[in-house]
Amino acid sequence: MSQETNVHSYSLLDPDKIINAIESLGYISDRRILALNSYENRVYQIGLEDETPIIAKFYRSGRWTNEMVEEEHQFLLELADADIPVVAPISLDNETLFEYEE
Repeated sequence: MSQETNVHSYSLLDPDKIINAIESLGYISDRRILALNSYENRVYQIGLEDETPIIAKFYRSGRWTNEMVEEEHQFLLELADADIPVVAPISLDNETLFEYEE
């Protein structure tokens, strides 16, 4: 995929895609979205029905390899296990990196 296509698909990340991505993992959103500060990625707090909101980080396509992201996630999980306050990734079926469309 070309860099131009990557930029274009990333710019199409809108509220509906954010909600659909979260709901594709089995969560039910209450459709509240709060954009959080992030220099390189898109990070949002998403409200869930009858649950605590979750944080979703959308990585820029083509910028990071899956291995790089998984290494970051493993490090965060290790910090959380050591009782260091971090926002650790959610693990579903031993996976922490999920893809939705592009």
